[in-house]
Amino acid sequence: MRKLRPQRRDNSSSARGQQAVVEILSAARDVLVEEGYPRLTMRNVAERANMTVGNLSYYYANKQDLLHDLLEAVIQGYVADFDRIAANTERSPEERLEDMIRFLIGDLATKETTGFFPALWALANHDEFAAKEMSSVYEVERGVFARVISVLRPDLSKKDHDLLALFISASIEGQTMFIGHKREKAAAGEAIANIAAVSFTQLVKGIDAAAIRGLKIASKAGGKKLAS
Repeated sequence: MRKLRPQRRDNSSSARGQQAVVEILSAARDVLVEEGYPRLTMRNVAERANMTVGNLSYYYANKQDLLHDLLEAVIQGYVADFDRIAANTERSPEERLEDMIRFLIGDLATKETTGFFPALWALANHDEFAAKEMSSVYEVERGVFARVISVLRPDLSKKDHDLLALFISASIEGQTMFIGHKREKAAAGEAIANIAAVSFTQLVKGIDAAAIRGLKIASKAGGKKLAS
């Protein structure tokens, strides 16, 4: 997982206050990763941040506010790295797409990412706020993929760029349960990254709008049926 980049809060304008926010959000992330959402309580976060619940409450009145800022800090940490990759004009569009793919698959291997995002997925199933925040996280990721894809394939529509970005993002994130930190197939992470880099890059370079809409598939299927 990337470095947390918390936004400045009204009650943390001083350097000391901003440092306290960083410590609180880091503690909240560690609780969520190591103990799960049910253990993400104000008391447990305060204990891990080495402060009193009263001090914690000065910055965060409730757990929802804390979770919101935690997710925002996580998002901004990724945004910084995504932008760095997408804006690197010394790399070709194809190379930038591959860099994004390898970056995300490599990130899956970290303890923080393996613990954080599955916990967020589970929480989103029964918590509307968490579901909304989770959508924001992945919207940022898909947006950067679409941005790189649009440069590589300007002939495709924005809708097609977005669909390809969704497919790639979902395919990569689905690997978390298999090649994440200490998962059964973790040792295969590098090979999976190689396969993903080649297959997704070839997909983006070779697919056309008709294939995305199923027109070519329908045509082939119809032809086989007529021939039989």
